[in-house]
Formats: sequence, structure tokens, C-alpha cells
Amino acid sequence: MQKRSPFLPLLSLLLIFSTFLWACDPVQEPPASEFLPSVELPTGVVSTQIPEILPTATEVPSPIMVNGESIPLSYYQNEILRYRDSLTEQTIQPTEQDISQTVLNYLVDQQLLSQTARQNGFQVSDQQLQERIDQLVSYLGSGGTLTQWMQTNHYDDPEFRQTLRISMEAAWQRDQITQTVPDAIEQVRAQQIFASTQAGADRALNSLIAGADFTTLAWDYSPESGGELGWFPRGYLLYPEVEEAAFSLEPGSYSGIIQSEIGFHILLVLEHEAEHPLTTDARVSLQNQALIDWLVQARSSAQIVINLP
Repeated sequence: MQKRSPFLPLLSLLLIFSTFLWACDPVQEPPASEFLPSVELPTGVVSTQIPEILPTATEVPSPIMVNGESIPLSYYQNEILRYRDSLTEQTIQPTEQDISQTVLNYLVDQQLLSQTARQNGFQVSDQQLQERIDQLVSYLGSGGTLTQWMQTNHYDDPEFRQTLRISMEAAWQRDQITQTVPDAIEQVRAQQIFASTQAGADRALNSLIAGADFTTLAWDYSPESGGELGWFPRGYLLYPEVEEAAFSLEPGSYSGIIQSEIGFHILLVLEHEAEHPLTTDARVSLQNQALIDWLVQARSSAQIVINLP
């Protein structure tokens, strides 16, 4: 089950009107993951943690500064309120520190992406911003409906306009980053025998050495899937030791016992291609990882000052 976005109100509104936004521009509306403070990856892939942004006691003219650009305290406070509103259905509530950190990450990441978009020549003009808002109003049926939504979700008009502008620029930059992932790359197709214990893995390996059929054993050990891993690129599997072994094997050969956090694996590589089309899930995974890598690099070279009261 997917986690609910802590910034769901604005995200939901933007996604509802995605067919109306930028009608004359090829830029696509960003997927849901792009509005999260850090990228959430699909189950079964590696997740790289982005370093947290910690407050500093340095005196600055604004409580949040990103490369000299200010994020008003009221924006941070209202984002906190929106985050809390989105958590009402969750049984396990985050701590106040976690809420603050999540919101800070989100605001800073959006600002970094927006800044880079502008540096790359994409800047949302006042006219473009108003056209987008007019499209939203037209779809809703009246300006009063949008005004009511803004009030419910803790936006005044200036903050909504600025947040929407930043989101549009950030979405454009995200597209530039994720589009660097090619449609086809080196991949392998593999099958595994998985055992939860060393003894079980030893029995399977001894059976293989004695001439047992790999696929038959794989179905014995994993009746639901037969151990089929399908095609996958580097950087996709949850456990790198399993992935490394898969890419080191020749097609038709099987590995020794590989231990991971969850148990013991024996791999059989079925195919290995220098360029194979990515599945939708694998492509999204690599795009998310590309975005994470970009954010890590952007944060490391940015001047970020946090001085919250």
C-alpha cells in the first residue's frame, strides 16, 4: 500500500487538472512522487537516503534561506498545518521533529529544483501563472470554489501563487532529470531459489550439484512465483549482493549461496542483454534514483541556512 502524500491537498488539485494545465506546452504534469520531500521508491529497489537539513544558529534575515532565496516563515508554518491535516487517518503519528524535518526537506528540494529550472532558462511568467490559475477556476466552475479550497488548505492568494509557480518550475526540472534515463539499458533475466535458512540453501545447492533441475527446485521453494525475478537493470534490486552476482554470471549458469538480510539465494541467469527495454516499474525506479542522486548533489553544493524560531 502506498503512503499518503503529506502534501496531498495541493498535489490532488494539481493532478485533477493535469489535462488542463500547460495545454499549449509539452511539459507533463509531474507524478505524485515529485511532491514528496524525498523520493519514495517502489518495493524491491534500493533507496538512498538524502541527508537531512539541520537548523543552524546563524543569524539570517529569513528563517529559511536556499542559495540566497528566502522561504517565508508563514509558508513553512502553513505547510506544517497541511502535513498534519494529511495525517489524520494514520494510526502511527510522526513526532513534531519528524514533521518539521519532512516539511523542511520538501520546501528546500522544491526551491533547489525551481532555481535550477530558472538557471536552465525555464521561468514561469506572471501571465503563464495566471493562465494556469484561470484554467483551474474554469474547471472548478467558479473562482469561489478555488478560494474555498485555498482557505480549507491554509493558503492565502500570494502563497498559493508562489507555491504554484515553484511547483511548476520544479516539475519542469524534474522532467529534465528523469528524462536522462534511457528506454533500454543493460539487464539480466534471472530466477532464484530462496531459502530462509542456511540448511535449506545447502540442500538446494547439493541437489543442483547432483543434477536436479533448477526451475523445479525454484518452484518447490517458491510455489507462488517459481523464483522468477524477470528482467532488471543495475540498481533495481533491493539487495545489491544478489544483483552483483546476477550480473557476474553467464547465461545458463547458477551461483553459489548468496546471503542477504532476508535469507539465502541461489541465482540462475537466463538471459543477459547489453540493451533491453526497461519495464515501467524499472524505469520509474531508475528515474526516482536519478532524482535522489540529483538532490543529494544539489544539497551538497547549495548554501542552505535554517534558523527557525
